[in-house]
Amino acid sequence: MYLTDEEKRMLHGDEGVVRQKCMQYLVAQCEASGAERLIDLDGTGDFHTPATAMAKSFEFSLEELKELAESGAKFKIPTFANKAPMPGPQPFHGWETCGMHPYDDPERNIKARYEEYLSLYRKMGLLATHSCALYLTASYWPSIGQHCTWTESSAVPYCNAVLGARSNLDGNFASCFLGKTAYYGNHITENRRATVLVKSERMIASDLEWDLYGFVTGELCGISVPCLTGTAKPMTTAFMRLNSAMNTGGAITMYHIPGSTPEAPTIEAAFQGHAPKDVVLIGTAELRRAYDTLNYLPAENVDFVSLGCPHYNLVDLWRLSLLLEGKTCKTCVWIMTSPWLYDIAKNQGFLKIFEDAGANLMSATCPAAMGGVPDGVKTIAVDSAKQAYYITGCYPDLENPLHVCYGSMEDCIEAALTGKWRGEWR
Repeated sequence: MYLTDEEKRMLHGDEGVVRQKCMQYLVAQCEASGAERLIDLDGTGDFHTPATAMAKSFEFSLEELKELAESGAKFKIPTFANKAPMPGPQPFHGWETCGMHPYDDPERNIKARYEEYLSLYRKMGLLATHSCALYLTASYWPSIGQHCTWTESSAVPYCNAVLGARSNLDGNFASCFLGKTAYYGNHITENRRATVLVKSERMIASDLEWDLYGFVTGELCGISVPCLTGTAKPMTTAFMRLNSAMNTGGAITMYHIPGSTPEAPTIEAAFQGHAPKDVVLIGTAELRRAYDTLNYLPAENVDFVSLGCPHYNLVDLWRLSLLLEGKTCKTCVWIMTSPWLYDIAKNQGFLKIFEDAGANLMSATCPAAMGGVPDGVKTIAVDSAKQAYYITGCYPDLENPLHVCYGSMEDCIEAALTGKWRGEWR
């Protein structure tokens, strides 16, 4: 691979051990991806804190990080903190009443905030959003064509498809610190063209339909770049659900919706003048099959409801407040959002509505990331394909499975208020 003179100096250790390890990581990334060179980043980045999100052999010590931060070193690009990596990221808000040990332990909370690391990262310019949907609270987006290094299932397609910026699923400390990443995948124009035309038998419009549609698209397209047709124009929550579900059913990091995404004013533009390599049809039968898959051993009695995967945005919280105002929940309810939105939810009066209803507003994590649900819970109700799919992996014992009911926000709230699951395919 080709390295500039500056990159060679860093690789040889002429600019310190941290920069050397970062370059070693990026060289390894190039070798793994087949990239022949690095590209300078001009967009934004994020990575899972507190560690540097690199392989263990490329990690550096807390002492090395302290020395780096105290030297005045800064991240080269605007850099945001994704939620802490699994297992067990601690909720930033709502942990005291979450009812799940050891997350409700004050001692663990203090340790799990990783303040020693975060204080150093902040000194270097890190913006601690701590959210899987940080792109909605960051208030700073890259523009079309800018090169980024992002991570997270719903975020990377948002960067590529919705914003028209360019990123692979590889957000890491090294890239954010050096402002460089391997030149492969979505950074290359021809790799961004659609190869599969996806048609729909029915208009995809509701949040639940976008979620199921994304899951099926991921299953059918795998890692290909689909061009989606036959849908309504998606709004923010629809994009969140589509992106998250596509990276649950499959591993789609780039797609096009003609007339909605910036690189696809037309179907022809999405395919960059080429013919589709494949055409797939998604109809009611495919959506129904996904719905049945995500309802894993559903049960009538529900004792736990989890909402907010990806983390709820402000409009989601508002919609939820309308459903819960003046009501009382019969089940344990967790509502997940970004730490930066928690105070806004409080100022808007949503927090009080949730608390009065007996629901717990939390931030910075989710049940699957925490590794499970409170003790004694038998059945969970969720409104997210990703959460429905992932949470079952936390309970591999088939003799004592966690029952999962999957449906709309409204279905889940009815379950929270009645303790009964009445969700159905519509």
